[in-house]
Amino acid sequence: MNTRDKQVNPKMGAKPKAKITTVDSGSSTLTDLFAMQTEVALLQSMARSKTLTIMVVVGVLGFAGFILFLYKMAG
Repeated sequence: MNTRDKQVNPKMGAKPKAKITTVDSGSSTLTDLFAMQTEVALLQSMARSKTLTIMVVVGVLGFAGFILFLYKMAG
């Protein structure tokens, strides 16, 4: 039976390798360009979050009410 203490040696070659990605200027398709729009990202986030959907609806209604108020005051 071996009674000597075993030391844990760190493996030097076990470092995770980072993936190298390059951006080609001509590799974007039309769907990639459409997906990068802010409105598309907002709609995707709203599809996942009920709270965000409610906040956006309340904000749009508040903004529309404010514009209607300004219109009535000016006319």
